Formats: sequence, structure tokens, C-alpha cells
Amino acid sequence: MFCIYCGTRLPENAAFCPACGSKVSSVKVAEKDIPAGSGLRANVCAACGSSDLKRIAKGEYLCGHCGTRFFTEEPDSVMSLEEKKAKLLVLFAEANRHAANGDHQAELSTLSKGLELLPDDCTLLLKLGRACSKLKLVQETMDYYKRAEQVNPDDPVIYVNQAVEYLKQDMPKEAKPLMDKALAMADADPMSMAAADLAVTYSNYALCIGKLGDISGARKYLKMAKQKGCNDDTINYVCRTLNIRI
Repeated sequence: MFCIYCGTRLPENAAFCPACGSKVSSVKVAEKDIPAGSGLRANVCAACGSSDLKRIAKGEYLCGHCGTRFFTEEPDSVMSLEEKKAKLLVLFAEANRHAANGDHQAELSTLSKGLELLPDDCTLLLKLGRACSKLKLVQETMDYYKRAEQVNPDDPVIYVNQAVEYLKQDMPKEAKPLMDKALAMADADPMSMAAADLAVTYSNYALCIGKLGDISGARKYLKMAKQKGCNDDTINYVCRTLNIRI
């Protein structure tokens, strides 16, 4: 429960707010403004008695008559789409901090909370797949990528991610059809893949076809990757792996 005057969370059975000193009232909201599933009961403004209460944000209501703000706890299920997206971005930022510190288990745990908000968000599913990949959770990685594909089958990056996972398992035959599909989609719609992603895709494709014996093709795609701005470390890694030069 929260104080209706300052919004401070109140101790259980508190008689007065420890922050502002106001007397605690059990404040609910009008039935017509209660989101489905919130568990709140109908009532009126404790300050003026008006039933003109409006929901203005998750857990926050406003009396249209006297302007008093009311706070209550609500489950994520009653959040608006905009509120869920905003909360998801906060989780992404937190996950990025964990990733920067090398704590990929914490990164995965943080991202997993997003499934309670938007379980079909393609970006979330891709991030979850990448986090699982860092932890070498192969099946979980591919499961998230497949879910992302179901949500947005027109995103070539999803197929690249799946292909890269196969390459990590030294399975170039399984990776190549996915790479071919991604590159065909990128050719058909140049805006479907960012230049940096395309550069890395070219280098991964070079690795893939090089492992399958197409060395001349691997050199060709490495040159294309370099032209697109792929960093030297990535290109040198592919050259060392295939024992070639470009």
C-alpha cells in the first residue's frame, strides 16, 4: 500500500505515513476505471468523496475533482503496451550492464523477466538467444531463435543468428541454407539489415563456405566484409581458421 499524498510505500498496518506524516486511508478507485485483472475494488476519493478517478499510469490514479493522486500496487498484466515497452527497455539496459561486466547469467536472468511483459517481442527473444549462446546453452539458444522466427519471419538477422550458432557447433552444412536465406533477403531489401550486421554476415558466410571447401568464395566474401567495414580481428579470425589470405 502507498500513501495517497506523497506516494511512499507504507509499512503494513501503518496509521501514519512515515514520510509526510499524513493519516493513512485505505483508498481504492472507481469501478469504471479499474483495469481488468487488477484486483482493485470500487470506491471513491478519500479526500473529497468524488468517484471521478482516472488511471494515469501503472499503480497511479488521479481524482478528477480535487486532484489527489492515489497509488496502489498492480500486477504487470494490467500495464498498457507502452508501459510494458518502457519497462522492457529498462530491463535491456540492465542486461547490457551485466553483459559488459561479463556476468551473462545475470544478463539472462534479467532478460527472462521480460517474458512476463512481452513474451512475443522479437528483440527480446533474440537477446535471450544470444545470452544463452554465451552460456553455451545450445538448445535454449535455438529455441529462442526459432520463437523469434515465428514472430518475425522477415528479419534476416534471425536466420544469421541461427546459422552462427550452427557454426559454433562446427555444423556448416546446417548453417549455409540459413545464411543463403538471410543474404537473399538482404539483397531483396537492403534496408532489412544494418551495414554492420551485413559486414559480419559476410565474414560468417566466408567461414561457412570455406569450411565446406569453397575457398575462392570465402576470399570473395571476406573482401566484401572488409569493404562493408568488418573489423580486422573478425577477418583475421576467419583467415586463421581457414588458413587463407585475402
